[in-house]
Amino acid sequence: MNIGEPLTVCPQAVHKFGVGDPPSSNLEPNLGNNDMRLAHRYGWAAAGAVTLAMIAAPLPALAEDGDPTTGDLTVTRFDDRYADGLFDTTRTSPSGDVDRLNTDLAAQLVDVNGTRHYKSADADGLYRFTDVPVGAATLYLGHPNYPANEVFFDATGATSAADITRMATTEYYGAQGTLDVVIDADGEQRLIGMTALGVAAKVSSTDGAPVSGITSIEFGSGGEWFVGSEYAGLPGGYEAQAPGYRVIRHLPGDLGMRITAPAGYRVASVTAATGSAPISYPDIPMTVVERDGAYWVDSAAVPQYFFSAAFLVTLEEVPDTTRPTASLVSPTTEGPFRSLSVQVDATDEKGLKRIVANIYKGTTLVKSTQSAATGTSATHRATVSLPDGAYTVKYNSQDLAGNISQTGTFAVTVDGTAPTATVKDGSAYTVGGDGVYDLVSVKLYDAQKIDKVTINGTVKDLTNNAWSDVNFIKPGTFGAVKGENTLVVHDVAGNTRTLVFVLN
Repeated sequence: MNIGEPLTVCPQAVHKFGVGDPPSSNLEPNLGNNDMRLAHRYGWAAAGAVTLAMIAAPLPALAEDGDPTTGDLTVTRFDDRYADGLFDTTRTSPSGDVDRLNTDLAAQLVDVNGTRHYKSADADGLYRFTDVPVGAATLYLGHPNYPANEVFFDATGATSAADITRMATTEYYGAQGTLDVVIDADGEQRLIGMTALGVAAKVSSTDGAPVSGITSIEFGSGGEWFVGSEYAGLPGGYEAQAPGYRVIRHLPGDLGMRITAPAGYRVASVTAATGSAPISYPDIPMTVVERDGAYWVDSAAVPQYFFSAAFLVTLEEVPDTTRPTASLVSPTTEGPFRSLSVQVDATDEKGLKRIVANIYKGTTLVKSTQSAATGTSATHRATVSLPDGAYTVKYNSQDLAGNISQTGTFAVTVDGTAPTATVKDGSAYTVGGDGVYDLVSVKLYDAQKIDKVTINGTVKDLTNNAWSDVNFIKPGTFGAVKGENTLVVHDVAGNTRTLVFVLN
C-alpha cells in the first residue's frame, strides 16, 4: 500500500493491537489561493508562522443585507496525517505524509427546526450549508470505516493539541461523528479533524516472560483515561476496549499510559515504539516522559496517523527488605534442665532459608544448632547436653533475601547432677545402722534445689531449696513399712538419687 492510496477497511481487517489500515480517503491535497485567510480564520497553524502551504478554498461572502433569521455553516474536514491535532500541510509525518482534506462522505446538519440538510463537499473540498435557520443545530459526519477505526475531533481555533475536543459518535443514518453547533446570522465555521491513533502496552517481567492479569492499566489522551484489558490469547498485551465497537482511538497530542504493578512488583522500565505492528515488531523508538504518575509520548512521532504507540513495560520484583520473624517455643522457663531442648518457629512472606539457635555461656558460644528451612513457615528443634551452669539461648531466622530476624535471647540453667541423700547421725534422728534401722532420718542436698522424695511410691513434696530433709522415718510414716524400703529423692531438674534401707 502506498501512503495516501485510497482504502476502505472492514472491522475484521483491523489488527488486533489496534493497528489497521488508514481510513478511506480519495482526495489528494487541493491547494488554493486563500491559504493564509483560512489559516487565520481556523487557527490551523501554530502562532507566528509566516507562510503556510494549506489546503484551502475561498469562503462565501456575506451579504450586507442578508436574512437575519438564517445563517451559513462552513465545515472543513481533514485527516490529521501529521498527528498534532492541527490542520497544517507544511508539517510532514515521519512517513512523509501531510495533512489533507477528506471529502469521502457527505455531511448532514439538523437545524433548530429539525430539518435535515445534506451536503457533499464542494469543488473547494468544503461542506457549505447555506440559509440555515439560526439557533441550535447538530452536525453529523459519517465514519469512512467502522466507527472503532477512527475518531473525530473539533479543532476550530486550536493552536495546539491541548485545544481540541473529542466528538461523540451517535447513530443517525449510521454511525456519525456528532457536534452541537449554534447557527447565527454572521455565519459559523468549524474545523473537524479525523485520526485513528491507537495506544497499547506489552507488559513483561525482567526475564522477558509476559505478565498476565494486570487489572490496573489505563490509556489516555485529550484529558481522558480509558481502562485497558488484556487481549484474549495474547498474554501481556493490553489496550482499551470500546463498548459496542472494538478499541478506543485516541486524540493527537500526548498519548499516555499508567499502570499499577501487582503486589510485590514495581515498574523497572518503560520504553515506547511505534510502527505497523508496534507490540510485536516495534519499528521506531519514541521518547517517553514520566509525568503526574503516567508515561507519555508525543503523537507527532507516529509515522502514520492510523498507527499505534506501544509502551513496553518491564516489571521487576520489589527487593525484599522485610525481616522474617522468629519465636522461641521451648523452653518457656529458666529451668533448670537435665538437658536442653530448644524449639524455634519462624515465618517470612517470601520464604525462609534457615533457623538458628545458639547456646552461650557468658559471651562464649558453646553450642550452635540450626536447620535449613523452606517455605514461608518452618520449625527448628534441637536437644543438647551441657555441663551444669547458666546459659543463654540466642535465636533468629534468615530469609531467602538474606534478611535476618531480630535476635531473641532467653536465660536457662542446666543441672545434670543427681541430688544427695545422707542418713543423719545422732540417736535423736536415727536408731540403728548399716542400712537397718528402728528409726531413720535423711538429709538432702542439690545445688539447683530439691523438689520431692518418694518412699515406696508415696510422694512427700518439699520446699524447693538446696537443703532439705525427711526426719523420723519408721513403719507407718511417709509410706514406710517394716522391712525393705526405697527412698527416691528428686531435684528440680528431674535428676534422682535412690536410697534403700530396712526398718525393724
